[in-house]
Parts: sequence; C-alpha cells; structure tokens
Amino acid sequence: MKAALVIRNPTPSGMVTIYAEYRHQGQCKRVPTGIKVHEKYWDTTRKQIRANGTENVGKDNKHINLVLTGLNDRIKSLYIQNGEILPTIAQLNATYHEASLLLTQSPEAEPHSTTVLEILHSFMEEHVDWAPATRKGFKTLYNNIAAFQTANKLTWVLKTLTNEDITTWQHWLLKTYNYNNATLTKRVRMLRQLLLDKPAPAVQTSKIKPLYAQMLTPPVVLHKHEIEALRKLDLHFSKRLERVRDLMVAQIFSGLRFSDLIRLRKDHLQKGHVVIRMQKTGFTVRIPVFPPLREILDKYTDSETKELDLPELSNQKFNEYIKELCQLIPALREEMTIETKKRDKTITVQTPKYELISSHSSRRSFCTLCLDLGFSIKEVMQWSGHSTLAAFSRYIGLTDLQQDAADDFAARYEAMLNQ
Repeated sequence: MKAALVIRNPTPSGMVTIYAEYRHQGQCKRVPTGIKVHEKYWDTTRKQIRANGTENVGKDNKHINLVLTGLNDRIKSLYIQNGEILPTIAQLNATYHEASLLLTQSPEAEPHSTTVLEILHSFMEEHVDWAPATRKGFKTLYNNIAAFQTANKLTWVLKTLTNEDITTWQHWLLKTYNYNNATLTKRVRMLRQLLLDKPAPAVQTSKIKPLYAQMLTPPVVLHKHEIEALRKLDLHFSKRLERVRDLMVAQIFSGLRFSDLIRLRKDHLQKGHVVIRMQKTGFTVRIPVFPPLREILDKYTDSETKELDLPELSNQKFNEYIKELCQLIPALREEMTIETKKRDKTITVQTPKYELISSHSSRRSFCTLCLDLGFSIKEVMQWSGHSTLAAFSRYIGLTDLQQDAADDFAARYEAMLNQ
C-alpha cells in the first residue's frame, strides 16, 4: 500500500491543506506539504493542483510530489526491512523522529566537516510551510555563500565559522554585487536566523549585524487629492491605461498585494467583504468593500453570470504602465527629495514622484488613508494582514494632514490649557 496526496482541513473560505497520507490498520500518518489551495483547484482524480490554483502551479505540484515520494520511500524501505510486511504508523513515526534528531543534534555531535551550505539546505528542507518570498530569500543567501566560497577557494564549516568570516563575506558581497544597505541587511538577517537555529560554536549571534545600517524613510504614498485626480482621469484614448488605473484604484481601496488582487473572483466577495487568503503569508484577511472598490468590482462583473473578471496583467507590466499613467497627473510630475544610504554615505537625489510609484505604493496608500480617515491601527492591520506593528509602521507615509500638524497641535494644546 502506498501513500497518496489528499486534502484536509477545509476553511470557511474553501481553502484546504494538501498532505501526503499513509493509512494502515485504522491509523494514519500525514505529512504536510505546506501548500494550501482553494478546494475547486484540487484535481481529485489526478491528485494535483489545477491551473491558476497557486502562483506557481508547476513548482508547487513538483513540491507536493517530492513530499509524497519521500514518504513512499520510507514506506518501501521499512517494507523491505520487515520482510515484505507493511510498516506500522509507529514504525514510520520512528523514522521521522530519527531524521529530526539528526537535523537538530548539537554541534559537538556533528561531523567536523559539516558545511554551512549543508546545514542551510537542511534548514530550507525542514520549512516546507515558508511563503515563496521567504524561500526565495534563503535560496539567494545559499547562492551568495556558494559564490563567495568559489571566488575565494574556501568552504565554510559550521564548527570553525567565526564572526570575522561573516564580516569578510559582507565586504565581498558589497564589492561583488554592489548591494545597497537594505539588501545587505536582508542577507545578514537570514544568515543570523539560520545560525540561531543551527548554532556555530565560534559565532556570537548577537554580534551578527550588517556593516551598514539601512536608512528607514517614510514610504511614498498617494495623497487624497492625487488619488482623486487618478480616479477622475479621462482615459478614453487608451483602454490599456484605463484598465491599469482601475486596478490601481482597486488596490488603493483594498490594500491587497497585486498577486492577490488579480486572483479576486466572485467567491471571494462575502457579505460586503473581500475574504481572501494572501499568497505571501498564508493569512486570510477580511476587507470591507469600500464604495470606490465596489465601483471597480461592479465594472468588471458580468451582468448575466455575475462572475468577476478583473484585467489580467503581469506585475512587471503593471509597474511599468503605472509610471506612464501617473505622469498624466500634474501633481505627480513634481520633484521629490529622496535620501538614501550607500554604505556610510547619505545620498540626496531629486526625482519626479511618479518615478517612485509602484504597485506596492497603492497598498501603502491604503494603510495611510485608512488611518487618516480615523480607523484604528488594529482595524487597518487586520485588513492589510500585518501581524506586527513594526512591519505595519513601515507602510505609513507622510500625507497632506501632516502639513498642518503644528497648527493642529497648538490648537489642541491651547484647548487643554483652557479646560
């Protein structure tokens, strides 16, 4: 008897989790694949994800089959050891427990030659539930370390790795790839995350820090008058830009990432809310359908079938067309002063605002606009899907209201004195 791919744990929104499952004598062993899909995108006959079920169907189908193959390989091995008798669930669990002990044993028990790349590979294999963006980041970290070792004809071994080695690696990254401070910070943060989980005896993880700090500046957002100018643009001359504008407005009044916005369908609209599981984090959000968003949804809803069919566009093309669109708004052609850090130097540049607008600017504009309208941080974080205040705070930009902040403070302070 072999294991099979099955779906379990349906949510109210129709999302299900894919498992590799083995049953024997009334007991069951389930191995999570880390992949979730809407139930309608699961092909029960072929045991695979249907087209458009996830962001990368081919890659995810390959992944779930690798998990299934791994489970079946264990079953086959135990079957042979048992004299062609199917293994029990207890035997199968024992093999997973032994594998887990090998991965989590202390550094002293590991072979002297265990490399950092081997540990990193195992670490990535353990976390099947990572979001695609997280997995991509760790894959880049893997490639960075591998390239560094090749260029310098050396190998990082976990037992002998030091903080000085990590510092040398950072200098090489800057020289080779000319990374900005923010990108360098991401690489160092991920390496530190690995070494917190798989300690290197000679490394002090508290001292793993990027060579240069990134400059945290308020994100670029659209002000209310710019949003209204965008909504009122006469785009009769270009259906393409009209569709881009509609998608941008839908983002501004929903806060959805572009990858989630273009997946919107009729079944995501429930009792005046958009209810959707975000691809990046796996969190399910419930966002009120505000009137400007309703206008866009109605525009692209078939009057007979009631099916929602938003324009289809790649994220790359969308970002390209956004700049073309925003150039049509006079206020967005005005130059802004932007400060960035390159190594330990602060660089000041002047650039038109439209050059700084991307699809993510709409999501940031949503968060900023909702706070300006008086909604609480807790409410807006629930809508945007942010789990921490630190992450959410990086989405809040400077708006028109802040221009009058000094006068507003003076009036409030005077009122308090007169109480």
